[in-house]
Amino acid sequence: MGTHYYVYAEIKVGDRWYNLNPMMKKHDGTMAVRPIYDTGSFFFDICNDLEDHRIDVGIPDDMSPELRSVFHEKLDEKCEGWFPETTWRKEYERSVFCVRYADTIAKRIVKEKEFRFEGYVRKRTVADFEIGEIEEINSWLTYEEYQALSDKQKRAYRFYRWDEPYDEYGVYRIMYERLKAMLYWFNFADAFEDKSVYWNSDAGLSNVRLFIEKS
Repeated sequence: MGTHYYVYAEIKVGDRWYNLNPMMKKHDGTMAVRPIYDTGSFFFDICNDLEDHRIDVGIPDDMSPELRSVFHEKLDEKCEGWFPETTWRKEYERSVFCVRYADTIAKRIVKEKEFRFEGYVRKRTVADFEIGEIEEINSWLTYEEYQALSDKQKRAYRFYRWDEPYDEYGVYRIMYERLKAMLYWFNFADAFEDKSVYWNSDAGLSNVRLFIEKS
């Protein structure tokens, strides 16, 4: 059984942290926090990269109430872990770490570049890629190469933009877009006395932190 990864987000306004994760109503009527991103073992290398930038581990005292509800209520209670006499606090110090959003995700994204790859690709290859028969597009033409083809040869190609399923840029882009939406709904600008602070400004992004949980 592989490791699963969950990414959660918070924003600080004044001296308080607020939840930035979706709240979903369960079938029993209670509310549950959903992560910004969750996935399986392919996230391993990305997680290691993020962990190089960690600023804290475990569950901090100032975590927002909504996000705090995701984790075990009594941190000093014993739990079944890898070692005897393990408490939930120690378990979370092993499995949860925190990073600054501005330093890890936002800085990697080129705002005008929605996809990492683009070029002229054979139509059959695009079809196979979109239905999942292949996971990578290994061959494509630049604009100059495409223009050098005959009209008949050109009909076999189409201009295409894409990310590969396990490409790091694509993963970071998904998290970026989801945080962008959550910050918009949070009404970020109105949360600050300084109305010139927007969600995608350097000042605004510095107020966002991410928690990555490995389970």
